[in-house]
Amino acid sequence: MRKQRIRKLFAYSAIMMLAAVLVFRQLSLAAVEQANAPALAASGKAAETLAAEGAGAAPASDEGEVPGTPAEETTADAAPASETPSQSAGTPAVQAAPAAGNAQGQQGAAGGDVPMYPVTAVTKALENEQFVLYIDDANGNVRVVSKRTGAEWLGAPVVPRTTMPNNKKFMDSPVHIKFTEGADITSTYSLKDKETTVDVQVRDDAVRLEFAFGPEKISFAMEYRLTASGLEVTIPYDSIKEEGKAKLISIEPLPFMNAAAETDKGAMLLPDGSGALLHFRQNHPMYLKGYSEMIYGPDHTFVTQTHDMVTEFGMRANTPRQLVALPVFGIYRNGIGTLGIVTEGEYDARINGTPAGIRAIPLYRSSVEFLYRKNDVIFIGSSGQIPYYQGARIQGDRKVRFDLLEGEKAGYVGMATAYRDYLMRERGVQPVNNQTATLSVKLLGGILREEIIGSTFIRMTTFQQAKSIIDALQAKGADRLEITLDGWTKNGLYGNQPDHFPVARQLGGGKGLEELVRYAKERGVELYLRANYVRASGDKGRFNKRQDAIRGIDREVLDSTNYNVATRWTNNDQHFYFMKPKRVYERRIAKELDDFASLGVSGIQFQYMGDHLYSDEDPDAFFSRAQTAGVWTAALREARQKVGKTAVDYGFAYTFGAIDRIDNVPLWHSGYVYTDEAVPFYQLAIHGLIPYYASPANLREDSRKEFLRAIEYGALPSFELTYAPTSDLQRTLEDRLFSSRADDWINDAAAEFGELLPLFEAVADQQMTGHEQPQPGVYRTTYANGVQVIVNYNAFAVQVGGMQVEAMDFAVTGVKDAP
Repeated sequence: MRKQRIRKLFAYSAIMMLAAVLVFRQLSLAAVEQANAPALAASGKAAETLAAEGAGAAPASDEGEVPGTPAEETTADAAPASETPSQSAGTPAVQAAPAAGNAQGQQGAAGGDVPMYPVTAVTKALENEQFVLYIDDANGNVRVVSKRTGAEWLGAPVVPRTTMPNNKKFMDSPVHIKFTEGADITSTYSLKDKETTVDVQVRDDAVRLEFAFGPEKISFAMEYRLTASGLEVTIPYDSIKEEGKAKLISIEPLPFMNAAAETDKGAMLLPDGSGALLHFRQNHPMYLKGYSEMIYGPDHTFVTQTHDMVTEFGMRANTPRQLVALPVFGIYRNGIGTLGIVTEGEYDARINGTPAGIRAIPLYRSSVEFLYRKNDVIFIGSSGQIPYYQGARIQGDRKVRFDLLEGEKAGYVGMATAYRDYLMRERGVQPVNNQTATLSVKLLGGILREEIIGSTFIRMTTFQQAKSIIDALQAKGADRLEITLDGWTKNGLYGNQPDHFPVARQLGGGKGLEELVRYAKERGVELYLRANYVRASGDKGRFNKRQDAIRGIDREVLDSTNYNVATRWTNNDQHFYFMKPKRVYERRIAKELDDFASLGVSGIQFQYMGDHLYSDEDPDAFFSRAQTAGVWTAALREARQKVGKTAVDYGFAYTFGAIDRIDNVPLWHSGYVYTDEAVPFYQLAIHGLIPYYASPANLREDSRKEFLRAIEYGALPSFELTYAPTSDLQRTLEDRLFSSRADDWINDAAAEFGELLPLFEAVADQQMTGHEQPQPGVYRTTYANGVQVIVNYNAFAVQVGGMQVEAMDFAVTGVKDAP
């Protein structure tokens, strides 16, 4: 008996191994077929033509089935790829449209054409003067057609019939979601399960889709509307229902909108720093994951968003990267493009950019993922890390608009122009008045140095010394100055913040500052004071951390530390706390604005308000990121009214319209392995609206390259100086300034400003209208008044348009006395 059982066991094992080999062989053959198939078409016309030539594909039936699906695509574990949830009863009758056509697509690869799935969004639903919206009334996906040119933008790509069934459903689904039941986060999509249904309702001005994810018992609505510029997608918050254990984490609408094939000509635009491009190509590495970053940077309340390693004893910060300053994303290919602009819910949303090859899908795609709950980790006793999720959903409707672009506008320059138009027409952002070319100089006043017993106030730049720096710069020809004082308050930098008065007596006190303000005005210098109401020092700040500081998801006061430069691990000797926005506004900002106004300063530079956005998980006073942005914007607007001008660092888009200057503007991208190059999308959108400055020239790592990048991107020069030697900062918390002594930099600052003044004076209030790469290592920037700047990053001279540009240098046309 035992031998018989052993024989049966061996026989069973052999059968299982043989089955595994057969399955593996079938999958390999399918993969080879897919690799040899033509590039995935985004063209209804191409699919229709292929079908007419013998593909055997008939128009989609009312139930959404595609006749002629190859039998081998149906497996025991997956339904046919054509299968979609049936339309719910009671859907109004809608007009049937002609077969899809006239889209920009791709032909088959070498080796002959293969059958393609037809476009199934053929039911005419909405129409305006510019576009017609067609809907797939079985699954809810879309096709938008230009009435002027016939160009098409598809919500689901046209793919070969060799596409794996599960991937076909994944791409055809107009919505992807994530949910949790308490431990892990699970992803699903609307066509994955038969139990998931969609009810398509066509109304006068909108198409409303009612999704019901059966297995998860989660339901919500999504609405399509046509606009003058394209398509708008809305997820009404009050439509969301959770009737089971599953809790909604995120919704990603139209994740394959205008997706591009590897053979398409074009690129994906990511809002990484100044902007980054991912060019489409067939030969590329096998990527493990794509781009997924929070709009307006991470939420600092959630430690797993700002750290890549979290333990009970310390945390390691994420690798240095650029932040998402603008709520946009886009794709342009073969003469058509889509610019996604997140108009509601952007404060809790991610921009996703997925390169080809991930999930064995040879498509490039970008989208927005709206978050409804965020998660973090907590530590309880000896249990180690425990995942923890927000209990209540983040409220508010979510909305994204797709501006549909064609021809020359279908590129990153055209997208930036479209976003600029949106800012001006719908956000009400107007150009800052009286824009001129100025040199920005930040001066550090004082800082405390901790001693064995007590502390010492280190004078880096007194108010009297600030006058001498102004005199020295103007004597060298740099007479157009904007001076920003930092560390001017009691106890200097980090001192009594978030309180900013009284003024540090060691620097000259209140009277000394008043005299400096008068002195600056007499010499035509604008004087800003830097204020920090956001991240206060826990050692010297005058506040009650239990009442004034935000709390993390564990309900404890959130401790924000600095980091070891070499290891990125937390420095537990340096403690900072993020202030509760509403409380700091009411108790500090609103009261101190009158003090700033009485000094007569030109403006206030608000530290952190333009590059830090967080929520507060205090169970008694929850505050969302949207509410925080509202407080920061209100503070900026009120400061403008009472004091004069405002400035921020980096420049998140929610500050636009409330600021007069942006410092440390993003000029680079993060350099992810899948991105190819940085582009000045940010600058193309706001140049001429808001003046912006490059990072301090005296702190450059690659002096010449950073100098040229600032010129290429139209960023005004800045310096960060001290009167005292930089070595006086030893054993203080200020470890950024490695070379700041004014005497060492006055000549360089004046020379750089003098060299650039004719150019920046000519383009100060001009829109940046063009940016291109005429040859490798050479870039040309064009402004509305015809001025052009050509930058050569090569180690040899080049000829561009009949003009010679020397190695690692630049040239200007259209400006008198320009270099």
